[in-house]
Amino acid sequence: MPISIEFKSGVVNIVEAKVKKYNIEVKKVYSFDFPEEWIDSTGILDMNNLVLLFEQVLKEQGFKEKQCSICLNNSSVIYRELNVPKIEDKKMPLLVRSEMMDVLNLTPDYIMDFTILEELTEESTETYRLLAVACPSSAIESYMLLMKRLKLKLVSIDSATNSIIKTVSLIPAISQKEQAIIVDVGSGHLRLYLFEMGLYVLSRNNRLVSLNESTREEVIATIEDNVNKMIQFSYTRGAKVGIKNIVLIGRDEILPDLQQRISDDLAVPCEIMQCPSFVYWNQQFESKYVNAIGTLVRLA
Repeated sequence: MPISIEFKSGVVNIVEAKVKKYNIEVKKVYSFDFPEEWIDSTGILDMNNLVLLFEQVLKEQGFKEKQCSICLNNSSVIYRELNVPKIEDKKMPLLVRSEMMDVLNLTPDYIMDFTILEELTEESTETYRLLAVACPSSAIESYMLLMKRLKLKLVSIDSATNSIIKTVSLIPAISQKEQAIIVDVGSGHLRLYLFEMGLYVLSRNNRLVSLNESTREEVIATIEDNVNKMIQFSYTRGAKVGIKNIVLIGRDEILPDLQQRISDDLAVPCEIMQCPSFVYWNQQFESKYVNAIGTLVRLA
């Protein structure tokens, strides 16, 4: 029965669950804040204090499982969509690494991975459209060290985007829509994902002022503006069918007001994500744990 730990900007979400055959039975969850300056894009900067805080949380909340997966949902991860020739599987990692280093001017000390989104044929040439991710090796090493000091067995490290892609693929109400937007509202960031018939198209990341630094109305207005921009972008796509659904996840305390605002002002069906059918939870579902749950899908 593994635990999944999502790292956001200044927030950690933990889910302990029983995982079997794409069924995830949530046993325990907990979320806590930490000073944002403890972690940046290069990894964990204040290891000792983060270890102490984690140890306190795990003990007080009764998390006893040792098998662990991590979901990175912060500035450590860089995303890039690439179109590459269809070549032998064993040669693909080197090609993706070369493309990422060239396009983003990355140094060799970045660790990279990718997910194939779809196969395409362009002028009789077969290609892959894939989502590539890059993360500084220093960041990966720091998270590995954190798990070691917490005496947790690290099984996998996932990105938030890959977690969302896996989650959407298992929710027909979203994956069967011609176009849909997933809006992930964090304390310090906003991530928007565009899907077409369940196929990931792109994501956009924006800095979001926290409620401590701004009014609730200003935060909602900022989110609405960014959602509207994504809607306008959707009309530039070949299908040009318009967004059929907007799904909100993240900070549950602000989502009802945001849902009402988007529905009223943008005239697009908007809902707060409900508990997916593959997830069993005997308590009220909290959408802020969606990414942590999605990371557990690969273990199913």
